[in-house]
Amino acid sequence: MAALYVVTIEVMPSSEEAWNRWHEDVHVPEVLRQPGFLRCRKWKDTTHAPDGWVRYVCHYELTDVQAVERYVASEAAKHLRAESDKHFGYVTRPSRAVLTEVATFG
Repeated sequence: MAALYVVTIEVMPSSEEAWNRWHEDVHVPEVLRQPGFLRCRKWKDTTHAPDGWVRYVCHYELTDVQAVERYVASEAAKHLRAESDKHFGYVTRPSRAVLTEVATFG
């Protein structure tokens, strides 16, 4: 069963442009090279966080929930999170969720 790894990132407005460049040119391509990842769709929330930070949501589609579990426990995930913290940890607030499909409509 396919899985969705959802990462929500709130970004300080003054760092948004630099973070987006790094995120799209470096981070997402590195994540997509991990086993089981199929694609990523990146969204920008039309409503900011209460303190004005900009909110983005990335939907990473994976082959199955086991691929997500392997990734989360992997050295690659630890490295990618450390790189994110090193470059933008002070201007981003990430949260993560793993979702499995229950039904399809339409």
